[in-house]
Amino acid sequence: MGGLARGVSDAIDLPARVRESLADSFDDARAAVRVGDAETALDHVEEASRVLGHKVPPSPLKEKLKHGVAAVERTAADEPLVASEYLRLMSQLVQP
Repeated sequence: MGGLARGVSDAIDLPARVRESLADSFDDARAAVRVGDAETALDHVEEASRVLGHKVPPSPLKEKLKHGVAAVERTAADEPLVASEYLRLMSQLVQP
C-alpha cells in the first residue's frame, strides 16, 4: 500500500463536486466490502473509476488513485481487509 502514501496532495485542486463524488464512491465501496458485498463494492469502484478517468487531470494523485482502484478490483472478493484499507486511504487522499 506504499503507492498510496500521502505525499502529494493535489486533491485541493479538484473541484469540490469531484472530490465529494470520489470520496462518496470510495466510502460506499468500503462499507460494502466490510460487510462482504464485493459486487456492490466493485460497482462503487467502477463509478469512481469513471469519475477518475473523466474529471481528474493527469497528476500524481490520479496515478495513486488508479493504483488503488486496481488493487481494490483485485482484492475486494478474496481480501476484503486489504481492499477496505485501500478504500480508506483513497478517500483520505481526495479530501482537501
